[in-house]
Order: sequence, then structure tokens, then C-alpha cells
Amino acid sequence: MKRPARVAIIGKQNSGKSTLFNRIIHRRKAIAHARPGVTRDTVEERVTWNGVEFLLVDTGGYILDKSDPFAAEVRIRIRDAAHDAAVIIFLADVDTGPTSEDDDLLKELRDQRSKMIIAVNKVESDADRWGLHEFHSFGFPDVHAVSAAHGSGVGELLDDVVSRLPRKAAGREETALSIAIIGKPNVGKSSLVNALIGEERNIVTEVPGTTRDSVSLRVRWRGREFILIDTAGVKRRSRTERGLDRISSFKSLESARHADVVLVMLDASAELSRQDSRVASEGHRARTGVALLLNKWDLVEKSSSSADEYVKMIRETMPFLYYAPILTISALTGLRVDRILPLAVKIETARE
Repeated sequence: MKRPARVAIIGKQNSGKSTLFNRIIHRRKAIAHARPGVTRDTVEERVTWNGVEFLLVDTGGYILDKSDPFAAEVRIRIRDAAHDAAVIIFLADVDTGPTSEDDDLLKELRDQRSKMIIAVNKVESDADRWGLHEFHSFGFPDVHAVSAAHGSGVGELLDDVVSRLPRKAAGREETALSIAIIGKPNVGKSSLVNALIGEERNIVTEVPGTTRDSVSLRVRWRGREFILIDTAGVKRRSRTERGLDRISSFKSLESARHADVVLVMLDASAELSRQDSRVASEGHRARTGVALLLNKWDLVEKSSSSADEYVKMIRETMPFLYYAPILTISALTGLRVDRILPLAVKIETARE
């Protein structure tokens, strides 16, 4: 099946990209939060409008501040998303007016201007509409006025988007195997996704909690389509602040409940904790297929019995997952990563 064209939403921090993304897909998939910079990775979802199917891509907020540890990574992903897109929605903010971030991003993507549609968000009053004339300084003939929060103008924006895409009716989508990867912060979930797809698609750093959204990526292996869901690290309730961390943890657990197969990642180089057991129980409670991945096996002292001893300890600690296969891997070195997708297919077949 040919993949649909991509439509990327780009713009500076806090312009409302994730709110617009959620408005278009009719559900809260991307995390929309008042704190700037919440979205860092790209989030994708298939959309059909006026009989035309496309893949909508939400990107991280563009910032000029080079001291931000994620700024360079986010900029790379914005450029990649813009390059891969057939249409780019450049989202500005009527409250701030044109900013230096807007100008810098337009300059950085000057070679992609022919694919851009300018949309100004948060236009909710006559006074806001008066402010639209400022955005004609961007040099585009048309400027869409939208309110992602209330939905006004979004239909007209999508009409313009699909008018620039191939007019192909959406066919029946093949059944994809959805795989959610869950675990505590910094156990290597994003590194594993990158290893599985063979490219640095998600942001990986040594800072715990880098991934905040549950990021879905479609990959094809041996003629089969898979949806890899990289989730935010699930923190202990006592360490989860009210607000963003709580939302991120909820999104991760929700992804586990709706996946076909859940891969529970554990850090084999660290001692098992009660939180490891709590996270592992989510797949069991949702009655999905479950596998346990012992990551960072390259850091474990090698001996003929080390794997057997570790597996025995896990079975004793998590007796409710007696049926779940266990695989020792290293997302960093690629050790046994090639066995993961075949294992997921085997689990799915066993559950049918």
C-alpha cells in the first residue's frame, strides 16, 4: 500500500500546533499544554478530508535560543518534516504578531516556501482579525485565520490543504500491528525505536523524560505494516507533578491499553523496582500481548548463567507475567533487536 502524502504543521513554540493537530484528528493525541516546548518529537496520524487521505505531522516548536539542550534536535526534525511534506502548514500566533522566530524559520525553510500555507492561530474576535494584516509581511498572497481551540477556520484551511494534494480516495487500510513500548524514564525506549527503524527519528538524550508524547511511527517489515508507539517514561505517582508529567504518564498507559502488543522495557543494568512491576502490569491488565525486553544487556556482566538468573528473578518478581516471553537486548549495540518484530508477530498469532 502506498503511503499517503504528508502534511506537516510547523511554527514557533506555543503557537498552538498540537491543539490544531488534535482538532484535525478529532482527539487529543498530541499533548497540548500552556508550557512552551512540550512537543519535541514528531507525532503522526492519518486523516481523510473531502475524500483525500493524508498523514498529518505535528512537530516541535521552533526556538532561537541555542542554549536550550533540545533546540538543535528539534530544528533538525522540523527541517526533515518540512522536506518530506507535500504541504506545510506554517502556524503563526495573532497574539504575538510576526516574531523573530517566525522570520528565522521562514528563512531556514526558504527552499520549501512553494509548499507552505500560512495560518494564523488564536483569531477569535474582530480585534484579532484586524491584526492579520501584519502577517502579509511574510510575502504570501493568502493568510488563513483559524482558532485551533474553537475550530473556526479549520475547515477552510483543510480545503486549501487537500486542494494541493493528489485527489485519491482513501481505500481500506491494511491491518497494522500496533506495538507500544513502555517503561520507566531513561530505560532506552526511544533508542530502541531508532534501532528498529534504522534512523535517528526520535530524540534520544541522557536526560530522563525527553519523550513527552506517545509518538507513533509506521514501519514496514517483510510486507507487514507496524505502528511503533514510543511512549513517555512512566514515573512513580509520588513523583508525578500535577500537570504535564501526569498527562505524559497517562498517555503512556493509555497507549499500552490500546496496543496489540506491549513491549515492557527494563534496564538490565539496574536493580528491578516496584515501579518496573507496576509498568509491566499495564499490558497484563489491558489483556494485550506482552513481552519483556531486558535492555542494556551489553552492560551486564557476562556469564553462562547470568541470563537464566535474571529471567528467574523476573519470574519471581512478576509472577502475573508468567506467560510473557523475555528477550535480552541492547538498543545501543543492536544486540538481538532483529528478533523483536518477529517476536511481536508470534505473540499476535498466539493470541488469535
